[in-house]
Formats: sequence, structure tokens, C-alpha cells
Amino acid sequence: MQSAGVLALSGGLFPLLVSQARAAQAAGTLDVFAGAIGPGEYNAGTLAQARFHDPRGMAVDAQGNVFVADYVNSVVRKLGTDGQVSIVAGQVEQRDARNGPALQARFYSPECVAVAADGTLFVSDSGSNTVRRIGRDGMVRTWAGKLEVEGFADGPGDKARFNHPVGLGVNAQGVVYVADAYNSTVRRISAKGVVSTLAGSPGDTGWRDGAGAKARFNTPVGLTLDAHGAVYVSEYFNNVIRKITPDGVVSTFAGKPGKGGFADGKASEALFLHPQTLSFAPDGSLIVADTGNNRVRRVAPDGTVSTLAGTGEGEKVTTGALPGTLHLPYGVQALADGSVLVTGLNAILRIQPATPLKS
Repeated sequence: MQSAGVLALSGGLFPLLVSQARAAQAAGTLDVFAGAIGPGEYNAGTLAQARFHDPRGMAVDAQGNVFVADYVNSVVRKLGTDGQVSIVAGQVEQRDARNGPALQARFYSPECVAVAADGTLFVSDSGSNTVRRIGRDGMVRTWAGKLEVEGFADGPGDKARFNHPVGLGVNAQGVVYVADAYNSTVRRISAKGVVSTLAGSPGDTGWRDGAGAKARFNTPVGLTLDAHGAVYVSEYFNNVIRKITPDGVVSTFAGKPGKGGFADGKASEALFLHPQTLSFAPDGSLIVADTGNNRVRRVAPDGTVSTLAGTGEGEKVTTGALPGTLHLPYGVQALADGSVLVTGLNAILRIQPATPLKS
């Protein structure tokens, strides 16, 4: 015979839990995709067993594998479609700049990752001021720049110089675009490894729209490409998202130049605070890691800016029904199923909007 307490549980609490679960599903959810919220560590294994230490930029290949720059662990990781997390290149906490076979190579501070159509990976090793290449042959090479030498110079890869490269993007032709943060420029590396400047003037910070060298940036960090080859860049200190056409014409896509804050609405009226990485979703939305606001934002194809996750509170990460709370989100990566990955408090989280961001 059942007790009154058990009857109360089955008759009262269970329907309540079901209704709460349905409400969360209707609102969308924020959950842990890989790793665990908490102190930075290193561990391999399944998505649940893996541990990260300040994971940053992410990229996804045509098969759905996710690559992440595990910044403090100084390695590039793969979150496979088989549910396993492994090291693609580098040695754990061996902060150095060394080329060679992938698992013998070292990175100083891998910040962002881009994956080419053929599976080649490019990594911005910001601390060594270089862009590194992980080839399909399993070798790590310096694609552009000189290890641990900062500066500015265009030219063949080994003659080029960068100053804290961060965001990366690669197009179908194998051309790599780089947000050269401390030079306040956006650079381009040809498929043959020759570096040129797409927009901005080295060391001349500010804000100005215009063509090529006439444009001005202030610490560009995040970078992504749209389906038509245009480059989108987030600016840490200008607090805006800029758009650069393939021939180098720069315009302001979202935000108000030099005015940091928080506001949703029309792209020209919206406010951001120290935005970081960017990613395009299948429906054409631009996803923004709005780090200073502890939010992930969406710029819809019609130019409307809204908040996908986060309330502005940044002391903790709270999962469950959206909006949840985020702690200094840095990396964002939209997935084919309409969800969005975001890094926060040493975990890789997944935002599942009530309406997936599918085409």
C-alpha cells in the first residue's frame, strides 16, 4: 500500500516537473556540451569526461567535428562526432613555439581556429605572433609570421609580421583572413602563403569606414566570413561589428562606434561591450560573443539584434531554460542543427534556441 507521501509525489510534483521541462523546452535551453563548469583542468575522454582550461575560439568541419583552441592547456582539441575529445596538436601546458609532428609540436597561446574545406587547420598562436598550419599530413608549420617576433610586414609568410593575431577565417579558395589585433588591421594570407593587408593602417587606431588603408580599427579580435566572401570583424575597443567586402571596403555593420553598453534592437542602435568571436548560423544570423555584457547576441538577417543567452550577470554559469547566465563568453560556433556552442567557465556550453537557427 502506498503512503500518502508517495501519492503526493506522484500526483503533485511529477506533473509540476513535466510542466517545468516543457516550459524550458519552449523557451530554449542552455546546457553543458563538453567539459565541466568550474576550475580549469585537462582531461581527455568523452565529452563529459573531458576538461578544458580557458577554451577560446572554435571551428567546425564539414563532418561536424568541432575544433577548439584550449588556450591555457596550449593545445588544439577535437570534439569528434563519435563523442570523444582528443588532442589534434600541441603538448599540454608546454607553452612554446615549436613546429613538427602534431603531437610533438608546441603552441604558446592558441587563440582561434579555422578549418579549410580540405580539413587543413589554421591556428592563431597569438603569444608567438604567428598563424600556424596543421596539415593533413599531421605536421605543424608556421604559415605566416616569425615565431615570437612581433611587428608589421606584408610579404611571403616567413617575411610577414603580426602583432597578436586573433580571429581567423578561411574561404573556399584557401585564403586565410586574420584579425591582427594590436596592429589594428585585417590581414589576408593567400593560398600560397603571401600576406597582404586587406583593411586598416598598422598601429593607427581609431574608427573610420572606407576603402582599404583609409579605414581605421581599434583592436579587431573576432573574425568570420559570410557565404559571399565578405569578412566580419568585431572590435574590442570600438564595441562594434564591421563588414569588409572582398575588395576591402569597410562599413559598420552593428553597434555604435566607441560607445560600449547593452541594447538590443536595430543594428545601428544596438550596443555591445568588448565583443569577441563571431560565427554565422545556417539561417544567416551572425552570432556574437558579447563578452563584456556576459551575453551571446544574434544579429538576424533583417538586421535586428537580440539576446540568445545571458542576463548580464557574470559571476557564474547557470544552465537550464534560456536565457541562463554566462561568465565572460569568448568562443561561439553555430552548428548545422541550429544550436550554438559557447565557451564559459572552462566548459563548452550549448545554446538551443526555441526556434533553431536553421536555413
